[in-house]
Amino acid sequence: MKISSETLNVLQNFASINNGLLVGTGNTLKTISPSKTLLASAEVSETFETKFCIYDLAQFLGTVSLFDSPDFEFGDNSVEISEGETKLVYVYADPNTIVTVPDKKLECDSDISFDLPWAEFDRLQKAANVLGLPNLVITAESSRAGVPRKPSRLVAMATDVKNSTSNNFKVNLDGSDLGEGSSFKAVIKFDNLKFLPDDYHVTVSTKGVSLFSGTKAEYFVAVEQNESEFNNI
Repeated sequence: MKISSETLNVLQNFASINNGLLVGTGNTLKTISPSKTLLASAEVSETFETKFCIYDLAQFLGTVSLFDSPDFEFGDNSVEISEGETKLVYVYADPNTIVTVPDKKLECDSDISFDLPWAEFDRLQKAANVLGLPNLVITAESSRAGVPRKPSRLVAMATDVKNSTSNNFKVNLDGSDLGEGSSFKAVIKFDNLKFLPDDYHVTVSTKGVSLFSGTKAEYFVAVEQNESEFNNI
């Protein structure tokens, strides 16, 4: 079988989350960070008939890059990668040697929801990198005194929640209709935001989880409960 460039891009993204990967049968790939604060899932065009485990996904992808357009034959203990007369056998790992996705299905209540275009998210990430800001904060910004804007406005901000004098970079969001006086602060670590470039619809639950849904993959991301506040939504 062939593996598409789109699927290889998914695997490259997953390697940034967890260098180990357990692939089940079917066409859904899943991974989870070792800290279990980020879970990613993607449906791909290929259907895998054999369950297998890769211990070093970055190494595996580097191996694949030695070929231009290889064929993959997945066996019980290894995968044969071939192109013409060139062949390579890559041996599977024991699933017990890596952190794997739990069987329990995650869900995320839509207490807060909004659209996050990639252009805006990319700006937030770049600002976080330039200014050394560790946190993405989703919050309701109330009307300023003397400004006739009744409903609270939903904003995303790159900042450091542990530094009261922190620099911050802010963008407005298009999403939930917020009533006057809405008050909340959902804090997420940028270290957990390792996404494929895409536009995302985001839902945030007061139970401590967020879901970023795109056209290529979806990501469940932990909300920092000790730093977040959900007083009035």
